[in-house]
Order: sequence, then structure tokens, then C-alpha cells
Amino acid sequence: MGNRTESSFFVLLSLALSLVVLYSPNAFLVAANSEQTCSSDYSSAPAEFNLTASQIEEYERDGFIIVKGLIQGEDLTKAIQAVNKIQKRQSIGQRIFYKLMPTYKNLSFQTWRSHKALEHIAFDSAAPTISAKLMGLDSSVDGETRSLRLLKDAVLGYTAGDKGCGWHVDDKMFWPCEDRKFGDRDAGINVWITLSPISAKEGGGLAVAKGSHKVSFAEKAREVIAEKGGLTTCHLKSLDPQLNANMEELKELHDLEAGDAIFHNRYLFHRVQSFFDEENSRNKKTKQRISLRYVSAGDTFYDDMGREGKAIEARGLKTGDVISKGEAWFPQTWPYRLTAEKNVRVKAEKNPFDLLKVLKLIKNFK
Repeated sequence: MGNRTESSFFVLLSLALSLVVLYSPNAFLVAANSEQTCSSDYSSAPAEFNLTASQIEEYERDGFIIVKGLIQGEDLTKAIQAVNKIQKRQSIGQRIFYKLMPTYKNLSFQTWRSHKALEHIAFDSAAPTISAKLMGLDSSVDGETRSLRLLKDAVLGYTAGDKGCGWHVDDKMFWPCEDRKFGDRDAGINVWITLSPISAKEGGGLAVAKGSHKVSFAEKAREVIAEKGGLTTCHLKSLDPQLNANMEELKELHDLEAGDAIFHNRYLFHRVQSFFDEENSRNKKTKQRISLRYVSAGDTFYDDMGREGKAIEARGLKTGDVISKGEAWFPQTWPYRLTAEKNVRVKAEKNPFDLLKVLKLIKNFK
């Protein structure tokens, strides 16, 4: 693919993802029972998990750890059913767009708001507990324990021929917080949970650039991919081949079973790993995965051109506000969930891949 064609692809991809984030189903929250007393504020706590000192050391050094069997049994079965349902219920507009621009076979955001099985994983599994401990939030600061909040979630299904995304860290569209804490353990965590078996030899999983959250050239790489905002997030390979090659030298792939998870630092570079034998992989099932983005309640919000419009409107959020001000828009998950944020009514939004919208997007792009 030439640079011009590749650039055009990612421009259109960025526009499409903007629509998905802005208009993903059930993204409008209307708080109910917002007046809560301190005694009724506690809702539920996530599952416990004992991290070892070596796991924490590994996370700080490498920028990620792998947790085998994070999701198991009925929870795993229901999660798989939920993401398959999301894929099967794609609109005609989304299916047409995928035929024209095959990014991910399955793509949806804020799915925890409309699928109980995915909500259960985001709040009740050990994912929040592990994330909080890896970030050091369980260690008190000035006598207080810092809490953890869910910034966003995503369901991503990758199949042979999909474009995915090149080496990157999540941009402001997917991580609407101010940049800080580069290389620090409490910068935030992306929990990548595979719902399909992944073979390092076969491909189709997540490639991580080991230690890239701290390497000297990471700052330059972040600057390059952020040059034009979301338009260049996935485009490091053509923007700076040498930096891309540097990331490739740090690349690691892993064999994973359904339910295994990679917990990686917010600033660790990662990318989708295409299938090494694309032709013979075309008949294989979609490799489904969940991505959960957790941040400290004290992290600060970034207003990226009003993309979080309803949260801004409902909570008066502006750049620099602590993320906890968003309340139910960025709900607390650890040390426990808040009743005031759990008891919300969810109002469905319009379909971002409405056929007319897709046709208009393609026409405007031309």
C-alpha cells in the first residue's frame, strides 16, 4: 500500500471511529438517585487478587504483565456470547463501511452500558483490583487510598484481512485525559482480554513493545503520531520508518487462551499483529477481544474537541478537571463501585453507522 493510499485509509478510519465514540449505543447517561448518603454509597467490590512483588516489578520494568485465566467459566461463556451478539447485530451501514474500509470485523465502544456480561467483567472481575495494585493505588497517600475509574471500554474483533492499527498509544479520542506520568506505574492501564485463543506463531493477537513506556525514543514517537491528532494515530510506519523499526525490535507476541489478559501501561506502544498466513487464515473465526481502560480518580480530563459532549454537558467537565468529576460517565470501579453511579438510566443514541450517515461520510471524504 502506497503512502497516499495508506494515509487516505487512516483519515477515513479516524472519521469513522470518531462517529463510533460519539454515537456508540447507550452512551447517554441520566443519573438516577443522585442524592446518596455516605452509608449507601457502597455498591459492590471487584474480585480480590493477590499480586506478587515480582509481578509488580515486571510491570514497572516491562510495562505489562500477563494474567492467565482472568475470566473463566460462565463469565467467559457469557462474555463471548455478548461480543458475538454485538457483531451479529451490526447495522447495514456498518457492514457496508467495513466492506469498504476493513478495520476491525467487530467494533463497538462503551459496551458495558448495554451488556450485563461485559459490565460484570469491567466492575466485578479481578481486572479493577489488579489494575489498582499495579498502579500502586492500594498504597495510601496522605492517609487516603486513591480510587480507580473506568475511562472507556471497547469490543474489538479482528479477522484476516483487517487493517487494525499500527504501533501507537491511545490518542485523546480513546483516552480523554491530559498527558502526564510518562513511564510511571500509575499513568493508567489498558486491560486487553482475549476471548479467543491466540497463537504467537499464527498471529491475530496483540503485539507489545516491551519497555517502550520508558525508552528514550518513545517521546518522539508520541509526537509523530500526535502531529495531526487522531488522523495519524495508527500511522507510525509511514510517518517514521526508523521509529517503527525501533518498536519492532522491542516486539513481543504471546500464546494466550480465551480469558487470558494483558495488563499494559497506558504509554506502552502496542499494535495488532496481522496473521502471518493471511490466505489460510481467512476461514478462521474472528479473534474477539475486550479492552478496558482504567485511570486514577485524580487523573485530569482533556476536552478533545467536545467528543465527550454529553459528559461535558451533564457534569460541566473542562480540561484540567479531575476525572472523578465525571461521576457516572467515568464510574468508580475500585475499591468498590458507587451506588449513585450504578443506579443510572441509560438512553440509547442514534446508530452511528446509519446507512445515510455512512454514505454521506464516504461522499464527503471523496
